[in-house]
Amino acid sequence: MYEALLFLHSWVRWLVLLFGLWALLRPGPRPGAFFAHTLTLQVLLGLGLAFVSPLFQGALASLGEAVRTPGEARYFVAEHWVGGLVALGLAHAGLARARKGKPRARLLFALALGVLALSIPWFRPLLRL
Repeated sequence: MYEALLFLHSWVRWLVLLFGLWALLRPGPRPGAFFAHTLTLQVLLGLGLAFVSPLFQGALASLGEAVRTPGEARYFVAEHWVGGLVALGLAHAGLARARKGKPRARLLFALALGVLALSIPWFRPLLRL
């Protein structure tokens, strides 16, 4: 289960980035919906992954130590998921603006992509096979 969720979470990341770029370049309801909803799927996959991940579960067992010590455990327990949730909120706010035809949808999509870029674990394998 863990390997399957990790594989999906890793590959859906590229769809999220692709749809995010599309929403950034053409900030309309359709690209925004693809971006926001694919990002929602990514967050749900990540949530499921957190429940079965040995790294995440081990870090939760000693949360104080994991947060104080820089490294992978701290990154995934304290930073990675927070960035994903912030990006999700920004993407859905951008989608709402795009659907109403209001300005600044592009800015919200850009902010969501920026937060995502900071939240992606670039130190991990980029493609899982």
